[in-house]
Amino acid sequence: MKIAAGVDVGPYKIVEQVGRGGMATVFKAYQAALERMVAIKVLPEFLAEDEQFRERFRREAVAIAKLRHPNILAVYDHGEFDGQLYIVTEFVEGGTFANELGRPIKLSRAVAVLRAIASALDYAHERGVLHRDVKPSNVLVTRDGSAVLGDFGLSRMMATNERLTRLDTVVGTPQYMSPEQCAGTETGPASDQYALGVVAFEALTGHIPFDAETPAAVMLAQMQNVLPAPRSVNPLLPEGVERALVRALAKDPADRYEDCETFVTALSESAKTPTEPQPVVVAPTVPAGTTVVAAAVPAAVTTAPAASPSKPRLGGRRPLVIGALALIALIAIGATVYALSASRLLPNGTPQASVQPPHGSLIYELRLSKAAWGSGVEPSPDPTGSMTLGYSSGSIDIKIAKDGANLGGDLDAPALKNYVSHFIFRVDAGSDFELDWRLRGVGPGEDAEVGLHIDTAQEAMTLFLSPQVGSNQALAATVSVPGLQSGKTIDLAMLVNGPNISMYIDGRRVAEVTETRSTGAQDPGFYMGGKSGALHIISLRYYAVA
Repeated sequence: MKIAAGVDVGPYKIVEQVGRGGMATVFKAYQAALERMVAIKVLPEFLAEDEQFRERFRREAVAIAKLRHPNILAVYDHGEFDGQLYIVTEFVEGGTFANELGRPIKLSRAVAVLRAIASALDYAHERGVLHRDVKPSNVLVTRDGSAVLGDFGLSRMMATNERLTRLDTVVGTPQYMSPEQCAGTETGPASDQYALGVVAFEALTGHIPFDAETPAAVMLAQMQNVLPAPRSVNPLLPEGVERALVRALAKDPADRYEDCETFVTALSESAKTPTEPQPVVVAPTVPAGTTVVAAAVPAAVTTAPAASPSKPRLGGRRPLVIGALALIALIAIGATVYALSASRLLPNGTPQASVQPPHGSLIYELRLSKAAWGSGVEPSPDPTGSMTLGYSSGSIDIKIAKDGANLGGDLDAPALKNYVSHFIFRVDAGSDFELDWRLRGVGPGEDAEVGLHIDTAQEAMTLFLSPQVGSNQALAATVSVPGLQSGKTIDLAMLVNGPNISMYIDGRRVAEVTETRSTGAQDPGFYMGGKSGALHIISLRYYAVA
């Protein structure tokens, strides 16, 4: 009999399935004798056929059950039911730390979670138990925000099974595996510290340090690639935090901290002396091979007055940053400026015809409700309460309530590579915020993304490349968008096809670039941050390329 809802597994009655992963299926069950809910993790059936695994499973389950720590998921029991091995643990109401990530989170929140997990790991290490699969989805978060580390020893159990350790199977999660674990050499407590360092890097920058198309490529990067400087990903991080991350993520285990708690303490101490980042200035050069559709530059260019530089904004996956100072620099040095108006003229004085990008069938249409967001979870602003989200009859309304508000939004849409997007929006008059829209992701052998930066205060848009290491680069001259500040409805379309990207505003093609350094699929989403105002998303559709 299969373990499923309604089945009695010893003293436990299965209530429902609550999760499923590569290594186990998790059920919620009721233990009548103690009047409590428990979680039952059921392993794949073929594992019970492996005698070596069965013995390893028993030993590991007993060892983990002896761990008694407030931040370690308690193991109550283990057994076998009709050829299915299972572990019984405490049932935690809530989600996982992974639900909070996808954008940089507050340093104080990150330190609180990391300190709890570090304490759990050090406690286990002192008793000879390694975790081997520390990652955000294995960090359970209770309803009061406390962190509990689960799945101790599960990867080690799996590693003894011949079927799971074939060359084409990875036991563990490559994005969080230490170089020595990727190399298949002996691992120790420092390996868990490395994984904790990856979690910290992701929490504080919004990105994992190494990713690629295949598990093997990720593992190779863990062993060979230079760690991206954390402050190149999130310039708002204090220098001390960067130093702590770099040490915890050292390739050589001997170069890491003596234990996990020391690492988190270094992060915490660094947080007390934040460093104000310098504004990012992007040179107004147009890369070779870039085609620009633009009006001629006037003979005389007046230098714009100096403005207070805005803080860099970070995209949901990678930093998509073009500050206000950079925009001014682009214009002041003589970058081509696109003057858009309702009656733009061609050289012969005749009105320019409206040109819409050709497209095929509809792929995705944004729902103007809470269902718009990834997994149906409404994004949370940082700081809490600094933004409000509303859903009127004709738009999604995102309003800034406090200066310094930030919001990363992942849409409930598939990752797209070649597409035509059609985005209709407006902002409140006098708005002062920036919006980074994700256009292209990192493809095989690539190390950069492409985004569109919208600066409402400057009434400007800029296509740019965001490399994983180094500064962002403008791909074309800044596009002026008159009327944006006064509440005009903007009709923005993008044609993304292979290396070619074309931008259309109000039915007119205003920029066209060829960019071969970023051609991967991208999950539709954006990052918004600033001082004041509101964004009203009226319509968003993605189509196939014609």
